[in-house]
Amino acid sequence: MGCTDVPTGDIVPTAPASGVATFQGKPLEYYQIQFIPEEGRPAAGVTDEEGHFTLGTNDVGDGAPSGSHRVVVSYVGPPLPPDYGVKNFDPIPPPKFKIPKKYSDADTSGIVVEVPEDGKTDIAIELN
Repeated sequence: MGCTDVPTGDIVPTAPASGVATFQGKPLEYYQIQFIPEEGRPAAGVTDEEGHFTLGTNDVGDGAPSGSHRVVVSYVGPPLPPDYGVKNFDPIPPPKFKIPKKYSDADTSGIVVEVPEDGKTDIAIELN
């Protein structure tokens, strides 16, 4: 979507897709999880304080296209306050811990997840 509520581009079929992301057994807080298919539109979601994420493709939380996806994990920080950039210019707080850089690239992350046509809501992204 752009600056309006009108979707742009084709709407692709999606299946429910959510799970938990951890690094060395600890929840990944405020990281973006991207699912990159071989063809088509990627899906993404941001983890909460407990590492939970829900993917969205056409809209927030609407799921991911079925099929195989390479996974990318990158830090985005906590949600910004409504006045950020107007009155508040504080820098985004750093992550509690840094993950290896290889996870921020689909070619090097080594993580592949299959989303079945009926969806998957117990996806475990476990980084070491």
